Amino acid sequence: MTTTKANLQGIAALLMWSTLVAMIRSICEAFGVAAGTAILFSVSAVVLCLRQGFPKILTMHPAYIWGCGLAFVLYEILMSQAVGYAVDRRQTLEVGMINYLWPCAIVVLAVWINNERLRWWAWPGIALSLTGIFLCIASSGDIDLTGFIRNIAAYPLPYAMAFAAAVLWGVYCNLSRKYGAGRNAIPFFFIIIALALWVRFFTTGSTIINPGWKSWAELAYVAFIFAISYALWENGIQKGNMILLAIISYFTPVFSMLFLCLWLKTTPEPGFWFGVAFVVAGSLVCWTASRYAN
Repeated sequence: MTTTKANLQGIAALLMWSTLVAMIRSICEAFGVAAGTAILFSVSAVVLCLRQGFPKILTMHPAYIWGCGLAFVLYEILMSQAVGYAVDRRQTLEVGMINYLWPCAIVVLAVWINNERLRWWAWPGIALSLTGIFLCIASSGDIDLTGFIRNIAAYPLPYAMAFAAAVLWGVYCNLSRKYGAGRNAIPFFFIIIALALWVRFFTTGSTIINPGWKSWAELAYVAFIFAISYALWENGIQKGNMILLAIISYFTPVFSMLFLCLWLKTTPEPGFWFGVAFVVAGSLVCWTASRYAN
Protein backbone atom coordinates (compact mmCIF):
# COMPACT_ATOMS: atom_id res chain seq x y z
CA MET A 1 0.00 0.00 0.00
CA THR A 2 1.36 3.42 -0.96
CA THR A 3 1.66 6.28 1.52
CA THR A 4 -0.86 8.35 -0.45
CA LYS A 5 -3.47 5.57 -0.36
CA ALA A 6 -2.91 5.07 3.38
CA ASN A 7 -3.31 8.83 3.96
CA LEU A 8 -6.57 8.84 1.99
CA GLN A 9 -7.85 5.96 4.13
CA GLY A 10 -7.00 7.90 7.30
CA ILE A 11 -8.80 10.99 5.98
CA ALA A 12 -11.81 8.85 5.05
CA ALA A 13 -11.89 7.55 8.64
CA LEU A 14 -11.92 11.13 9.99
CA LEU A 15 -14.83 12.06 7.72
CA MET A 16 -16.75 8.97 8.85
CA TRP A 17 -16.18 9.78 12.54
CA SER A 18 -17.46 13.31 11.94
CA THR A 19 -20.83 12.00 10.74
CA LEU A 20 -21.30 9.49 13.55
CA VAL A 21 -21.66 11.84 16.55
CA ALA A 22 -25.36 12.58 16.12
CA MET A 23 -26.17 9.00 15.11
CA ILE A 24 -24.40 7.38 18.08
CA ARG A 25 -26.27 9.74 20.41
CA SER A 26 -29.61 8.68 18.90
CA ILE A 27 -28.66 5.00 19.29
CA CYS A 28 -27.89 5.52 22.98
CA GLU A 29 -31.24 7.27 23.39
CA ALA A 30 -33.05 4.41 21.61
CA PHE A 31 -31.32 1.47 23.34
CA GLY A 32 -29.97 3.05 26.52
CA VAL A 33 -26.34 4.11 26.97
CA ALA A 34 -25.01 0.81 28.38
CA ALA A 35 -26.91 -1.44 25.99
CA GLY A 36 -26.45 0.83 22.96
CA THR A 37 -22.66 1.01 23.24
CA ALA A 38 -22.35 -2.74 24.01
CA ILE A 39 -24.49 -3.73 21.00
CA LEU A 40 -22.71 -1.21 18.77
CA PHE A 41 -19.24 -2.58 19.54
CA SER A 42 -20.48 -6.19 19.32
CA VAL A 43 -21.96 -5.73 15.84
CA SER A 44 -18.90 -3.74 14.75
CA ALA A 45 -16.63 -6.56 15.94
CA VAL A 46 -18.61 -9.04 13.84
CA VAL A 47 -18.35 -6.73 10.80
CA LEU A 48 -14.58 -6.45 11.24
CA CYS A 49 -14.10 -10.20 11.64
CA LEU A 50 -16.17 -10.87 8.52
CA ARG A 51 -14.24 -8.21 6.60
CA GLN A 52 -10.68 -9.21 7.48
CA GLY A 53 -10.91 -12.33 9.65
CA PHE A 54 -9.75 -12.75 13.23
CA PRO A 55 -6.21 -11.37 13.56
CA LYS A 56 -3.32 -13.75 14.28
CA ILE A 57 -2.41 -12.01 17.50
CA LEU A 58 0.29 -14.55 18.47
CA THR A 59 2.37 -13.45 15.46
CA MET A 60 2.18 -9.76 16.36
CA HIS A 61 4.55 -7.74 18.53
CA PRO A 62 3.55 -7.95 22.23
CA ALA A 63 3.89 -4.16 22.59
CA TYR A 64 1.33 -3.75 19.81
CA ILE A 65 -1.17 -6.26 21.18
CA TRP A 66 -0.95 -5.40 24.86
CA GLY A 67 0.17 -1.77 24.69
CA CYS A 68 -2.24 -0.70 21.96
CA GLY A 69 -4.95 -3.02 23.28
CA LEU A 70 -4.77 -1.56 26.78
CA ALA A 71 -4.70 2.03 25.48
CA PHE A 72 -7.65 1.34 23.15
CA VAL A 73 -9.80 -0.28 25.85
CA LEU A 74 -9.02 2.39 28.45
CA TYR A 75 -9.70 5.15 25.92
CA GLU A 76 -13.18 3.86 25.11
CA ILE A 77 -14.04 3.19 28.77
CA LEU A 78 -12.81 6.59 29.97
CA MET A 79 -14.63 8.49 27.22
CA SER A 80 -17.92 6.67 27.79
CA GLN A 81 -17.60 7.28 31.55
CA ALA A 82 -16.68 10.95 31.02
CA VAL A 83 -19.79 11.49 28.91
CA GLY A 84 -21.84 9.53 31.45
CA TYR A 85 -20.64 11.72 34.34
CA ALA A 86 -21.44 14.94 32.46
CA VAL A 87 -24.50 16.45 34.10
CA ASP A 88 -26.00 18.23 31.08
CA ARG A 89 -25.60 18.94 27.36
CA ARG A 90 -23.27 21.87 28.02
CA GLN A 91 -20.89 19.76 30.06
CA THR A 92 -21.06 16.98 27.46
CA LEU A 93 -19.85 19.46 24.82
CA GLU A 94 -17.08 20.66 27.13
CA VAL A 95 -15.94 17.10 27.80
CA GLY A 96 -15.97 16.45 24.06
CA MET A 97 -13.85 19.55 23.49
CA ILE A 98 -11.25 18.31 25.99
CA ASN A 99 -11.15 15.01 24.09
CA TYR A 100 -10.28 16.92 20.90
CA LEU A 101 -6.80 17.32 22.39
CA TRP A 102 -6.01 13.89 20.90
CA PRO A 103 -4.51 15.23 17.63
CA CYS A 104 -2.19 17.36 19.77
CA ALA A 105 -1.32 14.28 21.85
CA ILE A 106 -0.44 12.34 18.69
CA VAL A 107 1.95 15.06 17.53
CA VAL A 108 3.59 15.60 20.94
CA LEU A 109 4.02 11.87 21.65
CA ALA A 110 5.29 11.21 18.12
CA VAL A 111 8.35 13.32 18.95
CA TRP A 112 9.03 11.16 22.01
CA ILE A 113 7.92 7.66 20.90
CA ASN A 114 8.66 7.69 17.16
CA ASN A 115 11.45 10.29 17.06
CA GLU A 116 9.51 12.53 14.68
CA ARG A 117 11.04 15.94 14.04
CA LEU A 118 9.12 19.22 14.13
CA ARG A 119 10.13 22.84 13.82
CA TRP A 120 9.51 25.10 16.81
CA TRP A 121 6.56 26.82 15.18
CA ALA A 122 4.52 23.60 15.40
CA TRP A 123 3.54 24.55 18.96
CA PRO A 124 2.00 27.96 18.07
CA GLY A 125 0.23 26.11 15.24
CA ILE A 126 -1.24 23.63 17.70
CA ALA A 127 -2.37 26.53 19.93
CA LEU A 128 -4.08 28.20 16.93
CA SER A 129 -5.90 24.98 16.03
CA LEU A 130 -7.08 24.39 19.59
CA THR A 131 -8.34 27.98 19.77
CA GLY A 132 -10.25 27.38 16.54
CA ILE A 133 -11.81 24.19 17.92
CA PHE A 134 -12.98 26.12 21.00
CA LEU A 135 -14.49 28.88 18.81
CA CYS A 136 -16.27 26.33 16.59
CA ILE A 137 -17.88 24.56 19.53
CA ALA A 138 -18.54 27.78 21.47
CA SER A 139 -20.45 29.16 18.47
CA SER A 140 -23.34 26.87 19.44
CA GLY A 141 -23.91 29.18 22.41
CA ASP A 142 -23.56 26.33 24.92
CA ILE A 143 -19.96 27.04 25.95
CA ASP A 144 -18.24 30.16 27.25
CA LEU A 145 -14.69 30.37 28.58
CA THR A 146 -15.62 31.62 32.07
CA GLY A 147 -18.26 28.94 32.58
CA PHE A 148 -15.92 26.32 31.13
CA ILE A 149 -13.19 27.09 33.68
CA ARG A 150 -15.74 27.29 36.49
CA ASN A 151 -17.17 23.87 35.62
CA ILE A 152 -13.72 22.26 35.55
CA ALA A 153 -12.91 23.68 38.99
CA ALA A 154 -16.26 22.59 40.45
CA TYR A 155 -16.47 19.11 38.94
CA PRO A 156 -13.09 18.00 37.52
CA LEU A 157 -13.70 14.22 37.20
CA PRO A 158 -15.27 14.03 33.69
CA TYR A 159 -12.77 16.56 32.33
CA ALA A 160 -9.85 14.61 33.79
CA MET A 161 -11.22 11.40 32.23
CA ALA A 162 -11.59 13.08 28.82
CA PHE A 163 -8.04 14.47 29.03
CA ALA A 164 -6.64 11.05 29.99
CA ALA A 165 -8.55 9.51 27.09
CA ALA A 166 -7.04 12.02 24.65
CA VAL A 167 -3.53 11.18 25.86
CA LEU A 168 -4.27 7.44 25.62
CA TRP A 169 -5.42 7.81 22.01
CA GLY A 170 -2.14 9.56 21.25
CA VAL A 171 -0.27 6.67 22.91
CA TYR A 172 -2.32 4.13 20.95
CA CYS A 173 -1.66 5.75 17.56
CA ASN A 174 2.08 6.09 18.17
CA LEU A 175 2.53 2.53 19.51
CA SER A 176 0.54 1.21 16.55
CA ARG A 177 2.85 3.14 14.21
CA LYS A 178 5.98 1.84 15.95
CA TYR A 179 5.07 -1.80 16.61
CA GLY A 180 2.16 -2.58 14.28
CA ALA A 181 4.39 -3.60 11.35
CA GLY A 182 1.46 -3.31 8.98
CA ARG A 183 -0.67 -5.74 11.00
CA ASN A 184 -4.23 -4.91 12.05
CA ALA A 185 -5.61 -6.18 15.37
CA ILE A 186 -8.64 -3.86 15.42
CA PRO A 187 -11.15 -6.81 15.39
CA PHE A 188 -9.50 -8.21 18.54
CA PHE A 189 -9.59 -4.78 20.24
CA PHE A 190 -13.28 -4.38 19.39
CA ILE A 191 -14.08 -7.81 20.85
CA ILE A 192 -12.34 -6.88 24.13
CA ILE A 193 -14.23 -3.57 24.27
CA ALA A 194 -17.55 -5.32 23.57
CA LEU A 195 -16.92 -7.86 26.35
CA ALA A 196 -15.98 -5.08 28.80
CA LEU A 197 -19.15 -3.16 27.92
CA TRP A 198 -21.35 -6.25 28.36
CA VAL A 199 -19.74 -6.87 31.78
CA ARG A 200 -20.59 -3.30 32.66
CA PHE A 201 -24.14 -3.77 31.35
CA PHE A 202 -24.85 -6.87 33.44
CA THR A 203 -23.08 -5.70 36.61
CA THR A 204 -24.86 -2.34 36.71
CA GLY A 205 -28.35 -3.80 36.31
CA SER A 206 -28.97 -1.96 33.06
CA THR A 207 -31.81 -2.89 30.73
CA ILE A 208 -32.33 -2.77 26.97
CA ILE A 209 -34.99 -0.31 25.89
CA ASN A 210 -37.34 -1.80 23.31
CA PRO A 211 -36.62 0.23 20.13
CA GLY A 212 -38.39 0.09 16.80
CA TRP A 213 -37.04 -1.44 13.59
CA LYS A 214 -35.76 1.94 12.40
CA SER A 215 -33.45 2.13 15.42
CA TRP A 216 -32.14 -1.36 14.65
CA ALA A 217 -31.52 -0.37 11.03
CA GLU A 218 -29.70 2.78 12.14
CA LEU A 219 -27.59 0.75 14.58
CA ALA A 220 -26.61 -1.71 11.82
CA TYR A 221 -25.58 1.17 9.56
CA VAL A 222 -23.59 2.96 12.29
CA ALA A 223 -21.89 -0.29 13.38
CA PHE A 224 -20.75 -0.90 9.81
CA ILE A 225 -19.37 2.64 9.34
CA PHE A 226 -17.89 2.58 12.85
CA ALA A 227 -16.01 -0.66 12.16
CA ILE A 228 -14.75 0.35 8.72
CA SER A 229 -13.58 3.77 9.94
CA TYR A 230 -11.39 2.27 12.67
CA ALA A 231 -9.92 -0.26 10.23
CA LEU A 232 -9.11 2.56 7.77
CA TRP A 233 -7.57 4.70 10.51
CA GLU A 234 -5.32 1.82 11.58
CA ASN A 235 -4.00 1.51 8.01
CA GLY A 236 -3.56 5.26 7.82
CA ILE A 237 -1.46 5.70 10.96
CA GLN A 238 0.67 2.62 10.27
CA LYS A 239 1.37 3.05 6.57
CA GLY A 240 0.70 6.73 5.91
CA ASN A 241 2.05 10.02 7.24
CA MET A 242 0.88 10.00 10.86
CA ILE A 243 1.85 13.63 11.54
CA LEU A 244 -0.09 14.78 8.48
CA LEU A 245 -3.15 12.78 9.60
CA ALA A 246 -2.87 14.23 13.10
CA ILE A 247 -2.82 17.75 11.63
CA ILE A 248 -5.86 17.03 9.44
CA SER A 249 -7.55 15.56 12.54
CA TYR A 250 -7.98 19.09 13.88
CA PHE A 251 -10.78 19.44 11.33
CA THR A 252 -12.78 16.56 12.88
CA PRO A 253 -14.86 18.82 15.19
CA VAL A 254 -15.33 21.25 12.29
CA PHE A 255 -16.69 18.50 10.05
CA SER A 256 -18.77 17.20 12.95
CA MET A 257 -20.36 20.59 13.61
CA LEU A 258 -21.09 21.07 9.90
CA PHE A 259 -22.73 17.66 9.70
CA LEU A 260 -24.82 18.40 12.79
CA CYS A 261 -25.96 21.68 11.21
CA LEU A 262 -26.96 19.83 8.03
CA TRP A 263 -28.59 17.06 10.08
CA LEU A 264 -30.56 19.55 12.16
CA LYS A 265 -31.10 21.95 9.22
CA THR A 266 -29.55 24.93 11.00
CA THR A 267 -27.12 27.65 9.87
CA PRO A 268 -23.70 27.94 11.60
CA GLU A 269 -23.13 31.12 13.61
CA PRO A 270 -20.48 33.64 12.45
CA GLY A 271 -18.23 32.53 15.32
CA PHE A 272 -18.07 29.08 13.74
CA TRP A 273 -16.39 30.44 10.61
CA PHE A 274 -13.87 32.39 12.71
CA GLY A 275 -13.07 29.10 14.41
CA VAL A 276 -12.64 27.39 11.03
CA ALA A 277 -10.19 30.12 9.98
CA PHE A 278 -8.12 29.51 13.14
CA VAL A 279 -8.12 25.73 12.57
CA VAL A 280 -7.03 26.18 8.94
CA ALA A 281 -4.27 28.62 9.92
CA GLY A 282 -3.04 26.42 12.76
CA SER A 283 -3.08 23.29 10.59
CA LEU A 284 -1.08 25.02 7.84
CA VAL A 285 1.49 26.19 10.39
CA CYS A 286 1.80 22.65 11.80
CA TRP A 287 2.10 21.22 8.30
CA THR A 288 5.01 23.51 7.40
CA ALA A 289 6.66 22.67 10.75
CA SER A 290 6.61 18.96 9.87
CA ARG A 291 7.36 19.40 6.15
CA TYR A 292 10.54 21.41 6.72
CA ALA A 293 11.72 19.57 9.84
CA ASN A 294 14.21 17.42 7.94
